[in-house]
Amino acid sequence: MRTPKPKLAAALATALGLAASAAGSAQPPAAPAAPAGTNPGIQVVTLPSPGSPLVALRLFFAVGSIHDPAGKEGLAALTAQMIGEAGTAKRSYQELAEALYPMAASIDTNADREVTVVAGRIHKDKLADYTALLEEALLHPGFAQGDFERNKEQLVAYLTTTLRSSDDELLGLEAIQDAIFAHHPYGHPTAGTVEGLKNITLDDVKSFYREHYTQANLMLGVAGGYPAGYVEQLTKDLAALPAGQPGRKELPPAPTSTGRNFHLIDKPTASVGIHFGYALPINRSNPDYYPLMVANSYLGEHRTMHGRLMQQLREARGLNYGDYSYIEFWHLPPRTSKPSPNVPRREQYFSVWVRPVVPDTAHFAVRDALYEVERLRDQGMTQAEFDLTREFLLNYSRLWAQTLQDRLGFLLDSRFYGMPSYIDEIQSRLPKLTVEEVNRAAKKYLQTDNFEAVVVTNHAADFKATLEKEQASPMKYNSQPAAAVLEADKTIEALKVKPTSIEIIPIAQMFEK
Repeated sequence: MRTPKPKLAAALATALGLAASAAGSAQPPAAPAAPAGTNPGIQVVTLPSPGSPLVALRLFFAVGSIHDPAGKEGLAALTAQMIGEAGTAKRSYQELAEALYPMAASIDTNADREVTVVAGRIHKDKLADYTALLEEALLHPGFAQGDFERNKEQLVAYLTTTLRSSDDELLGLEAIQDAIFAHHPYGHPTAGTVEGLKNITLDDVKSFYREHYTQANLMLGVAGGYPAGYVEQLTKDLAALPAGQPGRKELPPAPTSTGRNFHLIDKPTASVGIHFGYALPINRSNPDYYPLMVANSYLGEHRTMHGRLMQQLREARGLNYGDYSYIEFWHLPPRTSKPSPNVPRREQYFSVWVRPVVPDTAHFAVRDALYEVERLRDQGMTQAEFDLTREFLLNYSRLWAQTLQDRLGFLLDSRFYGMPSYIDEIQSRLPKLTVEEVNRAAKKYLQTDNFEAVVVTNHAADFKATLEKEQASPMKYNSQPAAAVLEADKTIEALKVKPTSIEIIPIAQMFEK
């Protein structure tokens, strides 16, 4: 996982950003097979762009928080940070950062549920020097006790300070995942738990590294203006990793929610954050994903204004700032405006995000969000709504992979899912869709009868009592809304939420164990 961190090495990284986004604007070709003579244990994905002055590297390991041992949640994340944010066998972390700084480069790591990525971007003139440092960090980590303690403290602080105290958006996102995937390998934060992190020793990290950072678990991605022979040499160097055993960890089926289950996080906060959702039986590799993708876009893309949720909750009623829906995990929502590559998951989920809401209108906001999902499921989209949404999504998705590293990242994700290029699939499948197919997908996969809901609120006991009473929650407006809004409000304010269960979780208990 990514946590906020000071990086000397990243200070000049933005200087290369424009060059990266300008290079290689054409759609990427299909990734070729591993070059002849490379180690067959390492999968290789290349995206050459000879005119680019940059080279992007992504080492995509099939290891994540699903591999955390019980009672040591956070081991995958801590191991990744001992590669990307620690010294090597040859130099301290400060010395490594000082060596990277003049190159305007960094060694970035991100551990998610199923994969860990070690990534970097460098000007081709410094490629040899950077590669040497990257190999040193990956193949010869120092595993110093001081680095271990610092990184462990950083992960604990992320759970106890960032999530519990300062970032309600990330708090809600993590909590809804934990609720949907309870008692499942996805069912704890990638950062781990406070108790799990405290139980991890340096020897645990060393053993985890030896077991999981292997050739069989590695997919190597290289993109940009790299020289002839570079990929072959890098693959040969990475063969110093243990061979390992091929094959992904088996996952149990995603949990099935039964009834409407509310998890109220009791936290001193001026606003209310609302999430609800449930596991989906499909991901990007399934043909049904693409009509559902259009239906979801109609409800509301992250950080966009056109969606039905945004138009009805924010624009028509002034309830809050943001109202969006998702059919897969969204990485770092406060800091991203488009999907992030390299957080793929075989099991995904549908969710709706509504925040921040003032406490007096929170009950109505829950009802309004449920109403909009039910409306799409039952009424579907009109032909005009479908045409407009599909056209938007076809053009919007082209913006998701503007940079060299993002194009490479999405290509690696596609290999993870065993499918052609994701961006190409969108461009190929959406023009062939019909409104009838999209409405069938909405009716098949969207529902409001069985879900998990997370509500971050102050005085959670009061909100629990409000939910239990099922009393009407009429809206009060400072100015007169449209007649159609007032007419819909009559239905929304009396919509039965019918909670099956309601639990109150003190904020101090979140992510503890």
